[in-house]
Amino acid sequence: AGFRIAGHIVFRKRYTSKSAFLQYRHEQAMLLVKGNPDRPANPLRDVIDMPYSGNRLHPTQKPTAVLTPLIESFSRPGDTVMDPFAGSASTLIAARAVGRNFIGIELDPVHYQTACNRLADNQTQGRAA
Repeated sequence: AGFRIAGHIVFRKRYTSKSAFLQYRHEQAMLLVKGNPDRPANPLRDVIDMPYSGNRLHPTQKPTAVLTPLIESFSRPGDTVMDPFAGSASTLIAARAVGRNFIGIELDPVHYQTACNRLADNQTQGRAA
């Protein structure tokens, strides 16, 4: 069986992203589940403040501090977290920091290399960046 939608998360930004028609002040994500997973003991809010990361490595770079609570709520240590749009590897670094395995997929060769470099740097430094 495939994934099903279990929730919708809005990341509220205090800054605007450039666009031709609107100034976007949020990003969104779908919470997908497979099977009947345990529900978190303390459900998270569906609107989460997202501080500006500086977007130094990727145009939509996420702060690992925003991703870590999501990973901790919806997986257990030793589980595998997948990010099919890995970008600069923020999700993968957050997953590693809390004892999860990870799979990252990134089609853009420049961003793929950025993610690889960031993961390698993070592993040798032993910290989330």
